[in-house]
Amino acid sequence: ILAQVGGVPAHARTPRLAAGVAPMPAAMVPLEDQWHVLERGSMSDISALCLDESVWTGHHPERGLTALQVLVSKMCSYERNDFKGRVSQAIGYGADPHLKAAWWCGEDKWSFGSGELKQQTQVAVVFRGNSAIGTIAGMLGDMQHSQDTNGHTRWAQQIELLQHVMSLMCRAPRRSARISVDCGIVNLWEELRRDGDNHDVTLVTADGDVSAHRSVLVRASPVLGAMLTSSMREGRQRRVEIKDTPWQGAAVFLDLLYSGTSTEEFDAPVALAALDLAHRWQAAVVLRMLETSLASMLSDGNFAGIVEAAMVKGLEQLGSACKRFAKDSTAVKKKLKAKAFPPAVLDFLQGCKETGAPAAKKRRT
Repeated sequence: ILAQVGGVPAHARTPRLAAGVAPMPAAMVPLEDQWHVLERGSMSDISALCLDESVWTGHHPERGLTALQVLVSKMCSYERNDFKGRVSQAIGYGADPHLKAAWWCGEDKWSFGSGELKQQTQVAVVFRGNSAIGTIAGMLGDMQHSQDTNGHTRWAQQIELLQHVMSLMCRAPRRSARISVDCGIVNLWEELRRDGDNHDVTLVTADGDVSAHRSVLVRASPVLGAMLTSSMREGRQRRVEIKDTPWQGAAVFLDLLYSGTSTEEFDAPVALAALDLAHRWQAAVVLRMLETSLASMLSDGNFAGIVEAAMVKGLEQLGSACKRFAKDSTAVKKKLKAKAFPPAVLDFLQGCKETGAPAAKKRRT
């Protein structure tokens, strides 16, 4: 069992907000509680609360860590994909991987087991004087040294995960002067999204209807704009049939379209369904958000499906993320060596073609 020493006492998990209840603006929530939500709340809690910018750009009031260092310090308490998602979410909200910790903060020590095993596997997690990238670089060096010196592979999974997270941080855009969007604006658009009494368009999905404002859809999507402002059936009836799409996929699409966030938990299959709508309807802003979200959701289990979506839709950013994931994933490397992926995925990864099959002709677009 992986043990972490030197952390702060555990706080109770912040409960998720019930559906239909407007989140409290961060300015009304004590800063200490916002840091608790960052550490212990779910990703949807963080999104719903809309943490103050000082959390993303400042230091923990007691520990002196940056937001990303706080997440790194709690890594062993998160599931693998949850940790990657949290880091990606924090970067998206403006957390700076180059911001250094306060001069007075300390360090953690991580190890496996006890006794001799503890001594052989112990690594230092140094925050003082380091940014999140610097902290991870030190951890990677210590973990690799521990393995090389003592002849074990106890840290293999953590090394792979930290390398992936460092890659996310190194590709984070540098912050520039900007005016933050007040949480009240996000809350307002979420309320409009839930304001079903004034919605005037229905999307008919595979397992239920979801509604929206015609004016929002028309301005967000040239495809929907053409449908809903013409004499076509969709324009006359104010109904758009998408029966190949699950209800949750359409709901997440609308959440992101209205407010750029969602208070609902959703997984890769739902994100892929929403991505399909964003691509089909040419809703560029939602497409970009879902590319980033799916890049953070990549796992050995969903890798092939996300690769195929990136290929079919020509999504370069998502495709690059898939290539980085494949480079770091032992399971993907094994399947690639065994040619256990569909031909299209093999072609994406290494240019493999089906044996004896003629080269596909390029289509003109």
